[in-house]
Amino acid sequence: MSIQEVSSAKRFDPRALFSLDLQASNGLTELTEFRVSAPFDNLVGVTEWSAVVATPLNLALSDSMWTSAMVLTGRNMAGDLQTAGWGHLEGVLNQAWCGMESNGDRVALRVGFVCDHESNAVSRCTVMIDIVDLAQQLKVPLTPQSLGESGRWPNPQSQGDNGGDAETLSVVKAMQSSLHDSATTREEMLAADHLQFWAEDFVWAGPGGIGITHGKEGFVDHHQLPFRTAFPDRVGGGVSSTTSAGPKFGHFVKFSEGGWAVTGGWPSVAATHKGDGWLGATASKRPITLRVFDFYEVVAGRISMNWVFIDIVDFLRQIDRLPESIKSYSGQQRGIQK
Repeated sequence: MSIQEVSSAKRFDPRALFSLDLQASNGLTELTEFRVSAPFDNLVGVTEWSAVVATPLNLALSDSMWTSAMVLTGRNMAGDLQTAGWGHLEGVLNQAWCGMESNGDRVALRVGFVCDHESNAVSRCTVMIDIVDLAQQLKVPLTPQSLGESGRWPNPQSQGDNGGDAETLSVVKAMQSSLHDSATTREEMLAADHLQFWAEDFVWAGPGGIGITHGKEGFVDHHQLPFRTAFPDRVGGGVSSTTSAGPKFGHFVKFSEGGWAVTGGWPSVAATHKGDGWLGATASKRPITLRVFDFYEVVAGRISMNWVFIDIVDFLRQIDRLPESIKSYSGQQRGIQK
């Protein structure tokens, strides 16, 4: 790709996603494919994105302000140019949105994105909106109390200039490969090989429903052990796999810039929901997939922070434990558009 295309990608401003003047914003066009976390799913073009997501959100959220925590640009495994990042859209929710009633409080809506750039335009924009965390803020939780700490994610410790691209990605890839072990008990997980790639006091910031954990014990107790219990036959993640049904699960984004890295799959993981406990849910015995984004910060050759988006609303929908008001919201907005 040309220098001009790279420059255009680096100038991508996430605030464009929530602007009401999308036609002039950062390469988003009527040809842009939007893949959005549930209940929104697939949208095509800025007009549909605006009608279904941006405009209703702007109407509901007054005095809104976007704050980026991280934005990085690079080329994925196939050599395609991508921009990725996450941050918070803050404001006062004074109207109902996404099937949830307003309480008039100030909220911070957590959002992650990956944009694919082609010929100075965004050909595809994949967006994660943490509705489970928003529901917790509105005191209408979709899951039981998080095992980890609830609340706003901590920002990166650096500006992403604390390492080289190749070294950063090498650490992340090595850790992800080591995650595919056979540990099933707490003791085995606390001694797992992948821990050599983490800083001793690392922060693992999970989505609403899971929360923020600290160090290996927090990570194992508040996320890994319940997750592995729920999905013992999981495939995908950092290692692409093909299931008996045929679809390929793994990463469509995997690159680094300086000391920051991003990986993600849509979906990333396929599994059967066989065990109780994760997100407070009893085993549904249903096959499921998980859409996942991971953002990393690597300092001195170790992962110091990991921010994780999981489309939990989509998971709850797959096991038929999502309120109808949220499940049907996107369809209602499409009806308004028409």
